[in-house]
Amino acid sequence: MKTPNTPVPRLARIALAGAAALAVLAPPAAARDTLEIGAGTSRYSAGLPDGRSAHLRGSWALGSGTVLNAELLGERKFDADGGIVAAGVTQTIDADWFAGAALAGGWGGPNWNRSRVDASVSRKWGTERRWVTTLGGYHARFDAGRSDSGLKISATYYAQSFGVLELGATLNRSRPGNVSSTMPWLAVTLGVPGEQTLALRVSHGREAWLALGDTVQPVDFSSTTIGADWRWWIAPDWGVVLRTERYLNPSYRRTTLGGGVFVQM
Repeated sequence: MKTPNTPVPRLARIALAGAAALAVLAPPAAARDTLEIGAGTSRYSAGLPDGRSAHLRGSWALGSGTVLNAELLGERKFDADGGIVAAGVTQTIDADWFAGAALAGGWGGPNWNRSRVDASVSRKWGTERRWVTTLGGYHARFDAGRSDSGLKISATYYAQSFGVLELGATLNRSRPGNVSSTMPWLAVTLGVPGEQTLALRVSHGREAWLALGDTVQPVDFSSTTIGADWRWWIAPDWGVVLRTERYLNPSYRRTTLGGGVFVQM
């Protein structure tokens, strides 16, 4: 890190790494081969420097209920350059069960995990299998012997009329210090895939670590993240996506705007 007084909440990085490493919550049967390229820019309060990012991600149905996901993410934030490369697989087990696993590696300093592994198992419920419950776990390693481990639990409802509703929570433990924190979230996706969808997400909870330059201190503070993702199919096999996110903690505020182009095959 080049800036000695830059606060970097750990759970914010967990969310980023999890997004890069996992695409395991959607039932594999709904998947289409997809490639997306995009970029974003972030503005911070408290006199912190602006950030930017670029990503390339893909999803491929391999047959027999197997879906492969991969992502390459490059970022500049808090005057440091880094990123994450991740790959995961989702496997249909039977009509009611599917599971996922992912590996990720990062570079660039304390803002990015050096390695991360995720795994989850999901079950569909009801005669129409519109309810899905998921239990997942993860372990991530950072510089200087730091690590995060935890559980993710969620319940998802696929409504026939309006979209998808998801409620979940991340239960995290950070080491050294065995510091615990909990981050609940609520997400809703509206619209029709192939035409337009709008995904809204809000999370509010506690974070357990704060990085100040190369020094990491256990703390306990609240944070809130609000995000929106609008996806528009210009044609049946391609379209554009626009994203925005607002993050707040007692030390600073962040506003992120981004977008990209996706192709489906």
